[in-house]
Amino acid sequence: MSAGGVQIDRLQEQLKRLKLVRTAEQLPALLQEASKRELPYSDFLEDLLGRELTAKQERHTPMKTTMARFPFHKTLESFDFKFQPSIDPKVIRELATCRLVADADNVLLLGPPGVGKTHLAVALGLKTCAAGYRTAFATATGLVNVLTRAHQESRLEEKVKQLI
Repeated sequence: MSAGGVQIDRLQEQLKRLKLVRTAEQLPALLQEASKRELPYSDFLEDLLGRELTAKQERHTPMKTTMARFPFHKTLESFDFKFQPSIDPKVIRELATCRLVADADNVLLLGPPGVGKTHLAVALGLKTCAAGYRTAFATATGLVNVLTRAHQESRLEEKVKQLI
């Protein structure tokens, strides 16, 4: 084995220990491509880290989605805004940017049964998971029940902190 091969093996092992799994697997091909394209070191590193971040997001999004406990999976693209003209699509698209999470804002969807509240909540929740945030789905009734039970067990403060 060449000295370069030994070094690549060491680099792959270090990448695995840092849990940079995708990069470790692709390292020889990435190095060869960078050499062929004569990439500056900073461009190579940026590409390498970008690939790893994408891989991590691809692994974490399904896990976050499962932990959110959505009752079903519906997307914003499948929501029929013509069916519910009282909903402003621009407002929903703004919510889908997930700025509300960074701004620590809340969203409350109110209306009678069958108007698409749950569909929108799930779709926005899925966007939030894809953006890398922890998300939890709850109906108002379910949330009240959980908090009532926690209050009866003298664990309300603990439960509220857990939900935040």
